[in-house]
Amino acid sequence: MSATQGERPGSRPTPNAICAGGPYDGMLARIDQDVGIVQVHLRPDDRSPSARYRITAGRVHHPSCSHPFVVLRWVGDDQADGERH
Repeated sequence: MSATQGERPGSRPTPNAICAGGPYDGMLARIDQDVGIVQVHLRPDDRSPSARYRITAGRVHHPSCSHPFVVLRWVGDDQADGERH
């Protein structure tokens, strides 16, 4: 796992997005893309439960950070690949 600029190796990535709706409503997440749909995991490991969220143009301020967070809107369960996450 690589560290984000300004962070110590092994530390958690700094969140830059917030989930709106769905199972992780209000959860902060880290995304590294500007458009599309992302798979948000409950924990940083890829084996934890996950849900699909669409990256929006919306921004919201959160008391934990001076910069606004990207709003991620829930798009539902990922059943297209036949796997249960």
